[in-house]
Amino acid sequence: MAYTTSELAALSGVTARTLRYYDRIGLLTLPLAANGYRQYGQAEVDRLQLILTYRALGFALAEIQALLPQPPAKQAAMLGEQRKRLLAERRQVDRQLQALDVTLANQKGGSEMADLEKFEALKRQRLQENDAAFGQEVEARYGKAAKAAADARYAGLTEAQYQAMTEAEGQLKAALLQYLAAPVLPSAASKQAYTAHRTWLLATTPNLTGQMYRALAAMYTDDPRFTAYYTKLTGDARAAAALRQIIEHYTREAEAN
Repeated sequence: MAYTTSELAALSGVTARTLRYYDRIGLLTLPLAANGYRQYGQAEVDRLQLILTYRALGFALAEIQALLPQPPAKQAAMLGEQRKRLLAERRQVDRQLQALDVTLANQKGGSEMADLEKFEALKRQRLQENDAAFGQEVEARYGKAAKAAADARYAGLTEAQYQAMTEAEGQLKAALLQYLAAPVLPSAASKQAYTAHRTWLLATTPNLTGQMYRALAAMYTDDPRFTAYYTKLTGDARAAAALRQIIEHYTREAEAN
């Protein structure tokens, strides 16, 4: 059965303007039928159904255009990647909703959370955020067991330990800014930055070795998300690279002594 643009629009629920746009970009071409009229056949109807399915799954038109000619195995792999992306987005929304609910409850006075409950909720939120942002990379470098152990230690931090980590992060920021103003190795500022950063890490990774530390430091410049974190912390795009140099210097110095 053949359909005109208006007929297929009525059948599919897609506007005629959208169909004409799909034709213009080559996503769904309007072929010339045997009767001399440009009409959509069964193949085009099936293709439109796939296009609409992929659109509902969150694919952009350019992605769909690249996806449709692929063999089934490649399509399945791309669908799997899309599923991972959507799951990550859902987890992010869930975290935001959880934080919003807690904030609303506190502001409205509808729920009196004890300080300990608030602290535990904050740790859970930070763990979820770190896992979503860096979990795969950390697990790939150090293994699932090491990551799980670090997560467990973070979850078990007391309020005093958590506060000490926060203070160490503040000390790191101040020392890095001082070092970046005059980047000389070794120096008092670089030593302070190293000490503060190492103190921060040891709270969750007490078995930190020099080799592990340097591998972690490499991620600060190799992965743009880590680089962005230290740029945001200091307001200086050189911070991640500077911290990596500092860590490499002092870990090797410690191993030599």
